[in-house]
Amino acid sequence: MVSLAVTLGGAAVFWSLGKRLVPARTARWALIAYLVSPVVMTYGNAFMPDVTVLLFYLLTLLFFQRWLAQDRLVWLVSAAAAASVAALAKPTSLHVFLIMLLWLLISARDRLRRPSLYVGGAAALIAPAAWLWYSHDLYLQYGNTFGVISGGDSKFGTLAICTSSLFWTGNATIEGTLIYGIVGVPIALLGAWMAWKARGPVLLAAAFPALFVFYFAVGRYSSELGPQYHIFSLPFAALLIGIGIDGAAKWLRRRLAPRALREVLAVMTVVLLGAQSLMIFSASFRDTSGVYGACGAQLDQVSQPGDLVVIGTTSLAIDRGTPNNYQEPTIFYLADRKGWSLPADRYSSALLREHVAQGAKYFVNYDPSLVPAGSEIAGWLAADTIQVRSAAADGCDIWMLRPAGPA
Repeated sequence: MVSLAVTLGGAAVFWSLGKRLVPARTARWALIAYLVSPVVMTYGNAFMPDVTVLLFYLLTLLFFQRWLAQDRLVWLVSAAAAASVAALAKPTSLHVFLIMLLWLLISARDRLRRPSLYVGGAAALIAPAAWLWYSHDLYLQYGNTFGVISGGDSKFGTLAICTSSLFWTGNATIEGTLIYGIVGVPIALLGAWMAWKARGPVLLAAAFPALFVFYFAVGRYSSELGPQYHIFSLPFAALLIGIGIDGAAKWLRRRLAPRALREVLAVMTVVLLGAQSLMIFSASFRDTSGVYGACGAQLDQVSQPGDLVVIGTTSLAIDRGTPNNYQEPTIFYLADRKGWSLPADRYSSALLREHVAQGAKYFVNYDPSLVPAGSEIAGWLAADTIQVRSAAADGCDIWMLRPAGPA
């Protein structure tokens, strides 16, 4: 419900921005494209921060546009504040500064001489920098990380990643399906051609080069592991689709006299744009928890709410030579338990004993192949723990850990 409320707030901000950049009819079509986009259906009700960061990302652009139009300091301060909150939600939103820089270079280059611009930009970074430093301390104490400034993961692209075919096909597939809903691709291309002919809106000329740089910078995630990173494309894609639909509608109005027919075509356009979202919506009713759901239910039965647990994962701590975010939260969430994730390449009795010394009482393994018969960890589990659930009988392997097992 929180995500849904934030999504509607983001749509309202997008409408306010859109009608300042394009004619009202075009802005209405852009708003429809925004709301029926598959990315909104996917993350608009998800327990994730992506629609939150999008809201403040859009507020940043709205306030910056008003500063460009009215040249009042209050709008520059508001843009800096919104950018700061967006970066607190997700630091990846900081590429919005590149969008604003390109926007300035195109439409108001003389303002680059103003000290207030740089003071506002620096001030916007204070809270995110402080939060990341605090997060670094959390990592040192508890090991919780998304790998922004320490430990666990690397989101950045490398030359090998960015020159691979997967980078190009992965990004194109995610954009085409998740952002444009497939049907929106040709309409957006028409909109891009019309925007180029009309030399506007300037925001689009600033946004797409900045996004291109951003998706290269986070290339390890943008092409494969993090489709949610593409949510930043949504407002600009929606604007292009709005421009394309309005342009096509004007052409049709001169050739199709009956208003009823035009209205039928309008409804069909909305349905086609939302077809991909309808598929996502229908799939959301299916139970896809699988083995995670089985393990969550079994762990909840055998343990107490305050018990610390170790949950194995099939992800690697080091993936193709790169630190990887291996922590899998689903079973923790479903069982309402806390503890540690165990990456597949670090399965050992030594590491489990370390977690026992830290208070771990149970070990959960949802993939039996990670504990093969005859392995060192299988022998230790058989000798020094008590198996309370098995994959064969219960759909999940769970062992009760003894606090003082032998080395």
